[in-house]
Amino acid sequence: MKRISGFLVFLTVVSLVFCNLSVAGENDGFYTALRLGYFPYTADIEGTAGGRDFDTEADLSDIMDETETLLGGEIEIGKGRFFLNFTGFFQEIETTKGSSTNGAKIVSSETGLNPMLGYRVYQQGLSAFDVMAGIYYVKIDLEADINSTTLGDITVDRDVNFTDPMIGLRGYHGFNKKFGLGATVKVGGFGVGSESHYDVSANLVYHINEMFALSGGYRVWSWEYEDRDATVSKLEQTLSGPFLGLQIMFR
Repeated sequence: MKRISGFLVFLTVVSLVFCNLSVAGENDGFYTALRLGYFPYTADIEGTAGGRDFDTEADLSDIMDETETLLGGEIEIGKGRFFLNFTGFFQEIETTKGSSTNGAKIVSSETGLNPMLGYRVYQQGLSAFDVMAGIYYVKIDLEADINSTTLGDITVDRDVNFTDPMIGLRGYHGFNKKFGLGATVKVGGFGVGSESHYDVSANLVYHINEMFALSGGYRVWSWEYEDRDATVSKLEQTLSGPFLGLQIMFR
């Protein structure tokens, strides 16, 4: 069943990825952009519980086999130089690494909501540059059974949620009306919610016509969270990998 769900994810997933399909002509009036994508990432999850560290990695085959649910998408509404960008996602992953005597089983469900207000500070021809500010809300339900021949067995059942302030830059340069390069950098956390939080991506864009565009590139999304109460636990997550995207523009 997991392999079937992973295959369906491969075919139909609407992922959390920022597709970076900025179009220099967007600021002529009202527009709405719907961005869908596929992000076949690898995951690295580290943490500290009960004074003991754990570290697990999931490669692409793990994600395909062990993803139970992955839903999300991005919508952007703008007028003139101002825009509102909203991204949301939900995913469930179950992964087992190592052996029954020296390994870990992790079941994780994660929700992310990321509204950002933006302003286009520069536009010349087919090139554009935007600044953004907003928040990133992350909620994780984490269950981990860790077996170690040296440290013993550890069971972790935690709900982690935090809200980070985020700032970002987004740029696009068109070689012509069909092809261009896009990039997005978002940083946040600053000890308010997580200790650090960044989301970086770059991609090549192909505009089929005024309504549809395709995108392909690479993305890294990472955050580090430390609990500040008596439990003193630490959780780090990094997702990275190539992505494919589709933009649908309504004017």
